[in-house]
Amino acid sequence: MTFVGFDLHKRHITACALDASGVVVAEIRQLTTTLATVLATVLEWLAALPAPITIAMEATLYWAWLAARLEQAGHRAHVADAHQVRLIWHARAKPDTVDSRTLAELLRTNILPTIWVPDLETRRRRQLLWGRAFLVRERTRIKNRIHGHLTAENQRFARCDLYGKAGRAWLEAVALSPVVAAETQRRLHLHDVLTKEIARLDDQVKRAARCDPAAQRLATIPGVGVFGALFLHAEIGPIERFRSSHQLAADAGLVPTTRSSGRKTTGRSQR
Repeated sequence: MTFVGFDLHKRHITACALDASGVVVAEIRQLTTTLATVLATVLEWLAALPAPITIAMEATLYWAWLAARLEQAGHRAHVADAHQVRLIWHARAKPDTVDSRTLAELLRTNILPTIWVPDLETRRRRQLLWGRAFLVRERTRIKNRIHGHLTAENQRFARCDLYGKAGRAWLEAVALSPVVAAETQRRLHLHDVLTKEIARLDDQVKRAARCDPAAQRLATIPGVGVFGALFLHAEIGPIERFRSSHQLAADAGLVPTTRSSGRKTTGRSQR
């Protein structure tokens, strides 16, 4: 068995391969990550190693893309939680070769802190939901800026919805300084563009929810709607991967725990 550690960078990959006894079999500092050649270059380097090969990398940059293609090529890929690979962070000297070799060594000794890698469909669903959540946050920021401009001019809309028909009519008639009026119109335009994009994503999310029995069951929980239900299912994944409800709660960061050192005790959520 050959154990390989990949340290991913934007423009190159540093790799180290160990045999079963921990001896370095091969090492390379800069495997290119040029889109047209990266996969062929990586596979060519791996082909020169003794089989079978198992690979470790951190969950960073393009890890999902690379792990999926390595699996397709017949190589087993393990993805590590970057925040838990303490040996890399605590190393006094930290060249790239230390990172890749440490990953290979953690994999060889079976102490690599791996994460669950969702299937392609779940990853695509997460991207859809994260994308919608990002647009909603941006729209909220724009709304807050508009309200801030109005407050600075000591103007307040008497009703609730500033962005409905009545609110828009009020914004057209309200007395604002020329600069603030222009800024408000720009942000209203951005608000309308984001609203259209969010509505388009809403249709995709609703279609996905109709085809997801688990999300439909989650939506029956009081306070959980269609979007929240689909988000929960996409983030949790197959419930069978958890041995108990306690493990699920701990994975979600909902289980409190303490850390003590001397007379100092701090509380945090267990994950």
